Amino acid sequence: MKFILIILLAIPALSFSQPFKLIEPDARNLNEELKRLGYSGDVIYLYLIHNYDSVSGKSKVVRYDYPDYSICAFDQEFSGGIHYSMEQCMEAGGVTVSLTLPKSDRKSVIKWIELIFESAPLDIEHGWNKEKTKFQPLDNGVGCYFEIKETKNNTIIENYCGC
Repeated sequence: MKFILIILLAIPALSFSQPFKLIEPDARNLNEELKRLGYSGDVIYLYLIHNYDSVSGKSKVVRYDYPDYSICAFDQEFSGGIHYSMEQCMEAGGVTVSLTLPKSDRKSVIKWIELIFESAPLDIEHGWNKEKTKFQPLDNGVGCYFEIKETKNNTIIENYCGC
């Protein structure tokens, strides 16, 4: 009996795990939410709070030095092993977001980036590089830049929007 129990417990450890797959964004609903917020929110953060449970509060919080002292940078953990980091503390800069995920399926990450971009579209033509690791303005100017990076255990999506 013990032998059967040991084998049953060992089988999941020996099986290959499936790559992590992000929940597909609902671009229309995200766009409506952004409109409601006066386009003042980060679409990636809106996506996360609508699709995943927060497993931590905001950490590494940085506030602006001027009157409203609002948050300009923070990190937060979400279910599924998702780590979100946002920084926009430069007075004339844009917003930088880093999303660290468990190792993910490349095709689903590419589709996810396209749908996130579609939910907050710009009047600037964007496209992928040949390797499909960077999604950015075709003229390399003002706009939103996405880059997919891979490590042994993680997929990292870096995003910068600004000038």
